[in-house]
Amino acid sequence: MCNTLSQRAPKRKSSQVKQGMSLRGIAQISARAAAISKGGVNQKQLVQDLNAEEEDDEIKEPKLTIWGAIITLRFSTALVAFCSKFIVNSISDITVSGTVSTTFVGLILLLIIRNAAEHVIAVIVAYKDKISLAINVTIGSSIQIALLVLPFVIILGWIIGQNYITLYFDTFLITILFITVLLVNYLI
Repeated sequence: MCNTLSQRAPKRKSSQVKQGMSLRGIAQISARAAAISKGGVNQKQLVQDLNAEEEDDEIKEPKLTIWGAIITLRFSTALVAFCSKFIVNSISDITVSGTVSTTFVGLILLLIIRNAAEHVIAVIVAYKDKISLAINVTIGSSIQIALLVLPFVIILGWIIGQNYITLYFDTFLITILFITVLLVNYLI
């Protein structure tokens, strides 16, 4: 579903298949003619080159083994943990001058950094004209925060006795939430 092109992209698949079949036929006829006339053209190589272009649309086998994927996942997790610890430890160095508050860094900058990968992916797939995938990535991130992270933090706060975050929203937050839902509904 996410690999479909947007509505403005031209549908070229059927014409490409017809053109590929006609080129393959021409290549086979030319290779046979060259072979009959004792030419040095390899018929199999010409047909394989044309088949290689059509195989790009097929599902490719993964290049990593299961153990390679597990090792890569563990390494990237350790690297992310190291970077996160470095960022959290450097917050006090940034806020010591007084120009940037700790609240701003915690509520704005850290969230932007946390979602940087999702933002980059959304921009890249939107550039590749896969708008539905870009929208799904963006909305999926918002749904994950709204339905998993926020309730988890609130329940964790109840467990440890810190009731700073609640589900009580003032009029301004409810208005923003309502406008956001309307905007996303219109977008989808």
